[in-house]
Amino acid sequence: MPLGRPLTFAIILLCAAGVSPARAEFGDITLQGFLPLTGTTRITNVWGYYDEATGREYALVGDWFGGFYIVDATDPTNPILVVKVTGVSGFDLKVWDHFVYSCDGNSAGNDTRITSLANPITPVVLPALLPSCHTISISTQGVMYMEYVGVRIFDLNADPQNPDSLYYIDNLGHDSTPRGNRLYDFNAVQMNIWDVSNPSQPALIGSDDDPGVLYYHSGDESKNHNYLYVCDEYAVTPTPDIVIYDINDPSLPVRIGGINDPASRVHQLYVDGDLMFVGYYTAGFKVFDIANPAAPVLADVYDTSPYQTETGPDVYNGAYNAYPYTHSGSVYVADHPSGLFIFSVDGHTGQATGVDGGGPVVARLGQNYPNPFNPATTIEYETLSPTRVVLRVYDVSGGCVRTLVDARQPAGAHRVSWDGRDDAGRAVASGVYYSRLEAGTTRDAKRMVLLK
Repeated sequence: MPLGRPLTFAIILLCAAGVSPARAEFGDITLQGFLPLTGTTRITNVWGYYDEATGREYALVGDWFGGFYIVDATDPTNPILVVKVTGVSGFDLKVWDHFVYSCDGNSAGNDTRITSLANPITPVVLPALLPSCHTISISTQGVMYMEYVGVRIFDLNADPQNPDSLYYIDNLGHDSTPRGNRLYDFNAVQMNIWDVSNPSQPALIGSDDDPGVLYYHSGDESKNHNYLYVCDEYAVTPTPDIVIYDINDPSLPVRIGGINDPASRVHQLYVDGDLMFVGYYTAGFKVFDIANPAAPVLADVYDTSPYQTETGPDVYNGAYNAYPYTHSGSVYVADHPSGLFIFSVDGHTGQATGVDGGGPVVARLGQNYPNPFNPATTIEYETLSPTRVVLRVYDVSGGCVRTLVDARQPAGAHRVSWDGRDDAGRAVASGVYYSRLEAGTTRDAKRMVLLK
């Protein structure tokens, strides 16, 4: 049996109509290379390093208590193990300049270490000892965030070998993603959005502690900064394991939907442009098209551990994370117990394909007008060919409020009005609602605001 194979999948917006799973065969994910890594304590995170002096690319693969591997991935079809760095922990690792910051995943002690890759063939572990933490993230401005317990903030610019401590956020902490002047902070019971334009004095913008999210684990934002995708590591089907937030107003994050894998938990995701790259544990490596960020569509999936299951000791095995920010455009995926996978996603066309067959866009949903509105609003949409159309209104919790259209319709422009009432004819409260269009292979959603 080959190491990878397509899987069936389901994309589920909360309370949306049931959709039968289909096979992901869009040809977007192509395996370029594979390197088995044996004798590990546990394969964890993977990150990348590009040596500007030599033009060589390296994958850095964490081995929890055993250090980390340096793999020459310049030729992605033939990854070569260069050396294993020992004497450090490799639960999580990130890169700034030519330094690797790696931690042990725990909260006590001073076990975060710095390794110089001035020469990747002969890496040097530096003497500095930083506080232990569960995860590390580093912004493009050279600010490092170390999570659990709390969030420790360090400046790497002046002396990356001896970082300056800037601030400590007193919360539970778990993982974070810095993007521009924002820090998305995921601390198990809550998600926080911080303004870190001054990292010495972070200011809380907004937060959410939805009890329907079992564990705020990690996440990333859409390229337009208006949507946030959050991994709920403890979610089990039918609970969505990737939760989608509307953060057009970051002071008031609104949960609008989610994605669910029926047979696996999720671990980590990163966004690059219109694509979202997900380490989905036993379900493998998934790529979602988020050209419409409110309605992600699965582009393809590759099962990196086809023998692992969502039961017993295997539950946290499989694809741990995917690193899409390589110089060459390849994507690195770390899998326990398999090893390092290198993929290309160059075949993706960016078309909005859907779960019913992977075809191109067959309909377009327009923004309602007026918006905000009271008491009624008009929703326009276009079908490019005759097709069955389902147009519904959802509230912010994902509840189905009103079915406006459920019929086969001819090609052309269409218009429907919503009077602010539910299917029982009751007036709904002021707030944020979402129109969602399903037509053929197209899925689309728009945000609406009812003000009374």
